[in-house]
Amino acid sequence: MTRQHQPQCARRLPKRIILVRHGESQGNLDMSAYTTTPDYRIPLTALGAEQARAAGQRIRDVVAGSGNWKVYFYVSPYARTRATLREIGRAFPRDRVIGAREECRVREQDFGNFQVEERMRAVKETRQRFGRFFFRFPEGESAADVFDRVASTIIRSEPSRFSPSSPSSLLLPTPLFIDTPINEPMRLRRLP
Repeated sequence: MTRQHQPQCARRLPKRIILVRHGESQGNLDMSAYTTTPDYRIPLTALGAEQARAAGQRIRDVVAGSGNWKVYFYVSPYARTRATLREIGRAFPRDRVIGAREECRVREQDFGNFQVEERMRAVKETRQRFGRFFFRFPEGESAADVFDRVASTIIRSEPSRFSPSSPSSLLLPTPLFIDTPINEPMRLRRLP
């Protein structure tokens, strides 16, 4: 990118990127849910829906700091993340939402084959011993793989969706939460 193009491109990027983990799901309550229901169909619990609504209010408070703000949502195709987005979206007036897009690259970490519950417990214990971030699940992926996949999605997001005159926030209901100005190194943290 030439220097003359940098200021123009920089104005199009969102001011902030926020990644939000889905609310409590049936799989969080009962690991055996994965033995009978495909991972992408695992629903939110009633508590998970409440958590998502509360997160929407807190996120709106964070992004609404200036008078001229807008948001754009990316969501994975998983039922629990789409339900989380629906509940988060209730906190945002329609005129503040630029749009929403389903994007499979921001989906949850692939833990491999969940159908054998005892095997998953043993694999998760092994992960605890060897480190959560770089441990790759058999037939699945590591948290580092997820980070690479999601980061490449963010980098390749369509800057034309973000108006130069309107500082925007990009929200992605995923397993992680990142809140960082776009021009600073990425740092992970949880909402208070």
